[in-house]
Amino acid sequence: MNKRRTMQGYMMLAPAAILIFFLIAIPTVQTIFYSFFEYRTQTAALGIKFTGLKNYIKVFKDTFFWDTFSWTMIFTVFTVVLQLVIGMALALLMSKKIPGQGIIRAVILIPWAMPAIVAGIVWSQIFAYNGLINNVLKTMGFLQESFPWLGQELTAKFAVVFADIWKNTPYMSLLLLSGLLTIDKEYYEVATIDGAGKFRQFWSITVPLIKPTMMVTILFRIIGAMRVYDLIVAMTNGGPGGSTTTVSMYAVNTFFTYGNIGYGSAMSVVLLLASVLISLFFVDSLQSRLN
Repeated sequence: MNKRRTMQGYMMLAPAAILIFFLIAIPTVQTIFYSFFEYRTQTAALGIKFTGLKNYIKVFKDTFFWDTFSWTMIFTVFTVVLQLVIGMALALLMSKKIPGQGIIRAVILIPWAMPAIVAGIVWSQIFAYNGLINNVLKTMGFLQESFPWLGQELTAKFAVVFADIWKNTPYMSLLLLSGLLTIDKEYYEVATIDGAGKFRQFWSITVPLIKPTMMVTILFRIIGAMRVYDLIVAMTNGGPGGSTTTVSMYAVNTFFTYGNIGYGSAMSVVLLLASVLISLFFVDSLQSRLN
């Protein structure tokens, strides 16, 4: 009986395992493999040439790579921290039993359900020279003429950070809500009887009990923010002057647009390793502070 149930479990997992193998494992191994070779689409007929760590050395000497890497780190820190704070507030709101709760949850989740490329196009129009923001600010008298939000480095970075927070905060709030719903209400009832205020209850009951969920949520969002691509492509395409180009965008352009498969693969591997290391460090640091 146990063997039969075990076999049934393996059979149910098999489709997902096959997809992971073909869509994740094989491309990852292939990318790592190509990163050790000189391989360009323009000279593909000549074959590939093993170069060892040459591509990785080139990555670490590439000043534009480090510019994109630093911007990616800044983007990740700002978006993840703000999404955690706002997402927690939304999760607390969605966990309350109030009239119209179903409608509130549906409205909050709309940005997350929207494809990132579509969200990027929408926000690019909102921040456009003749877009909604400039028209509203001019109508209210704050601007005399339209401001090029996506044409200035600082404001363009602000725009893409704002758009990503709008797009992905619902995802974080949904995961945090799943943790909140597992907390027994008796904890709060006892704390109220003991005279604990709302803030004390949140810090002493809510945060410790949803800490595992919070760790997973932060980990997912760090990885997602570090590989952001389509949202920024749709909004600024890396401009102005490459100031909003992320590592993912640089790697994709190198790989597909310029056909330098070996070098693009090396950048992708470096980004993968950085994502894993930074995620582990961030989660470990936060967990230590919460203990």
